[in-house]
Amino acid sequence: APMTTDQLHSATRDGVTLRYLDTGTGDPPLLFIHGWCCNNTFWRDQIPHFSSKHRVVAVDLRGHGESDKPDEDYSIPAFVDDVAWLVGELKLEKPVVVGHSMGGTIALNLARKHPGLTRAIILVDSPVYPLPEGASILAGQTFAALQTPAYQGVAAGFVRMVMFNADSPPILVEEIVAGMSSAPQRVMHTALANTVADASIVPGPIPVPALFIRAATQIASEDQLRERYPGLSVITVPGTAHFVQMEQPAAANNIISDFLDTLE
Repeated sequence: APMTTDQLHSATRDGVTLRYLDTGTGDPPLLFIHGWCCNNTFWRDQIPHFSSKHRVVAVDLRGHGESDKPDEDYSIPAFVDDVAWLVGELKLEKPVVVGHSMGGTIALNLARKHPGLTRAIILVDSPVYPLPEGASILAGQTFAALQTPAYQGVAAGFVRMVMFNADSPPILVEEIVAGMSSAPQRVMHTALANTVADASIVPGPIPVPALFIRAATQIASEDQLRERYPGLSVITVPGTAHFVQMEQPAAANNIISDFLDTLE
């Protein structure tokens, strides 16, 4: 069941209030970061599972969920700064940061900017590989269309087209499409453009242990991901589309648990 807002805590940074869930105890703590136009409830199948053994924090990024939505451009570096601040504010000791989609891009950049802050990172089907030419053209058209008055329909169509496959549960598809297409317009086009920008997906090794949980629909192959980020572990969940942790929660949870075991 979706988390209710009354369970969310608040922390205010420079006038912007971030809402987050904080539950469970145990090391290492886990910090879950949702994707573009999503919120902490996209981890509803992970939070109860992992909070039995770990302190679990799941944030609503600025512009998302129950957090404040200032009228400003949204970028990966700004999200990274918010998350780094929140880790300090909550005294999270070396969390393992688990990010879905844009959340994984945030985790990648957080680990590089603050290598001592995290124990490890897990990227759940994050767009950290350059788009092929055809997809790049489509992305450019999408960014432009998201800046028009028809942005909600554009977002709904984009999510429907690229984030699911024929096996995705229809009820889940409708819930996700409705939720994501209701995000603020400025968040939609600025955060999406910045997520796929070259500066957000710089190649090279990652300074902490890192795992990529790959959907079957991911454009980048396992080998492409490993070559771009030397040392990155990549595991594909067969048959799943982009929301791996919601479509195949048991598989995703097992993969995360196995990775956590390697850190001890």
